[in-house]
Amino acid sequence: MTSRFNTLLLREWMQHKRGWLITLLAPPIIFLALLSFGNADGNPDASPLGIALLFVAVSTGAVFGIAWLSAMFQLSGLVRRDTQDRSIEFWLSLPASHSESIAATLLSHAVLVPLAAVLVGYAFGGLISTGLVLKMMGMAGWQSVPWLQVAALSVPLLARMLFGVVLMSLWLAPLMLVVMAASAWLKRWGIPAVVLTVGVGGVVLDKFYGLPVVWQLLNAQQNGAMNALLADYPSLESRLGALHVGGSGTFNAAAWAVHDSWVAVQNLASAHFIGGLIVAAGCFALLVLKRSRSN
Repeated sequence: MTSRFNTLLLREWMQHKRGWLITLLAPPIIFLALLSFGNADGNPDASPLGIALLFVAVSTGAVFGIAWLSAMFQLSGLVRRDTQDRSIEFWLSLPASHSESIAATLLSHAVLVPLAAVLVGYAFGGLISTGLVLKMMGMAGWQSVPWLQVAALSVPLLARMLFGVVLMSLWLAPLMLVVMAASAWLKRWGIPAVVLTVGVGGVVLDKFYGLPVVWQLLNAQQNGAMNALLADYPSLESRLGALHVGGSGTFNAAAWAVHDSWVAVQNLASAHFIGGLIVAAGCFALLVLKRSRSN
């Protein structure tokens, strides 16, 4: 089973590797190329440590955001890919089950690509940080940056973000799978049908019956996803801000990351999260049923 599933993941890589590589590598490479042009001005009161951390964080977040949006945009069309390119007969002839095929697509696009984006953004963040510090402060400024401290602070936060991406995908699973199931069964009308159903249903329940339940459910899933990625963002912002301006204060990033991860795990004991997983499981079953009928 593991071998079959790995083969399906390899198929996703072979089919999408060009687009994934462009999405992951083009933004930071373009930014690095632009460093040789223009001027870079920063806050003269900011500490070298704070400046380096800021650039690493911005690079990581930017690459992750671009890759995640790109992956989400593709998900709705992937469920009809094999039917559209007439390869469904070939994939149905393989020993892999329908659930394995769909799970491989979901895992690669909704989890593995965003995780890779975080790692790529972090790696390029170090290069971008080095280039910008040199441009803004010269070699003396670069030498004044405690790079080992930058790594000691940023690596635990990187691990926290990687863990958060997995939890965020679980929170958003019902939304992703509803759209995928609608696209599989209704084809090009799937997304409009979901938007109209949610939008019109939400307005009718809210305006005519005083029940904003649709907006509350959507808001709960969104808040759960954001808290999964970073549960205590204000605290992190405050602590990093103290380091950025003047470099004052101390910050045990590893302890903060562990505590924040535990808070995110505790948030999973929520009716919204459990109910969302039930909805996601139902939509996954609909996807399997539709694929089993595609012959």
